[in-house]
Amino acid sequence: MQLTILAIASLLFVLTTCCVSDIRQRRISNLSCLVVLVISIWLAQSQQQLVAGLLRGCLIFFFSLLLFKLRWLAAGDGKLASALAIALPIASLSTALILTATFGGVLAVIYLIKYRIIQKIPRGEDSGLPYGIAISLGFYIPILASYLGATTQS
Repeated sequence: MQLTILAIASLLFVLTTCCVSDIRQRRISNLSCLVVLVISIWLAQSQQQLVAGLLRGCLIFFFSLLLFKLRWLAAGDGKLASALAIALPIASLSTALILTATFGGVLAVIYLIKYRIIQKIPRGEDSGLPYGIAISLGFYIPILASYLGATTQS
């Protein structure tokens, strides 16, 4: 149980660094995604959900690959979401996607105000959204809730 708490805390730390990097540079490093992947695999294995988690990760990866090809999502965002999907409990994928979309909408409004009203940057000349924030929050909240629920039940 203590290792699970350590893994959840480590995941929060890595996701925070991903968000800071995404805000500053619009980049999520492959190393960060790899660390998230390792933590997610460990968490899924600890809940005997590794196979289902890997299938969810693959599903999200192929979906994000399509969004990348359409230029709607950056590659780092897709890798981050795919790695996080592995740690999600079976019933939490839809919750994570809804939360991610909700946080993404809030983020879009904030950056719309920043770029168009405050900085008056013309459309197409802005640096885009740091969507890693929405992905991190949208996936981390259900992961945290499920593992906190599992530790209180035992």
